[in-house]
Amino acid sequence: MMQRVLDYVLANAEKNNPSSILEAIDRFTIESGEFLMNVGPEKGKILQSTLRKHDSKKILELGAFIGYSAILIASTIGNNASLYSVDPDQNSINISEEMVDFAGLSNKVNFIHSTAELAIPKFSHPFDFVFIDHAKKRYFPDLMLIEQSELLKPKSVVFADNVGIFIDDMKEYLDHVRNSGLYKSENIASHLEYRNNVYDAVEISVKK
Repeated sequence: MMQRVLDYVLANAEKNNPSSILEAIDRFTIESGEFLMNVGPEKGKILQSTLRKHDSKKILELGAFIGYSAILIASTIGNNASLYSVDPDQNSINISEEMVDFAGLSNKVNFIHSTAELAIPKFSHPFDFVFIDHAKKRYFPDLMLIEQSELLKPKSVVFADNVGIFIDDMKEYLDHVRNSGLYKSENIASHLEYRNNVYDAVEISVKK
């Protein structure tokens, strides 16, 4: 399925035009009726506005899938900013790299083929922004790893997708960001990607 999305984008989107590519992915989803676990256009706008508000320079993404959010993030941040996107699936990395290259954003994005659990302790610099959108049961343990590895600094933002639809898997994560005293956390209601009748939400947590 991921290859079919890429083929559709290459045939229907304008090269070096990130907005055209994201719109093509959205159209593929609507036309095919297949569910793609991208952040999607509705929550994508929240992600973009949060990135702009905090003027993030170093961004970590957990979960690349097909490169949708990598394109969205890289097209939003400045030319002196960089994104590190981690995914354990080699096919996801390959497709994402092709998508990002077609968007003309390869100079801003570094893809890492690894589990988050193995990748996180290898980073040596803190991040301004962390976007979490991978395996839902890994949100809490991987945030713990990020904290233990000292990859957050005051005013660093942790943006977690799907905290509404997967609430049962998010209890530890949400309890921590809301009640540990380490963050100022905000929940923003939205809808599941490409499903306007299904409730979802994002959690935006700013390190104190």
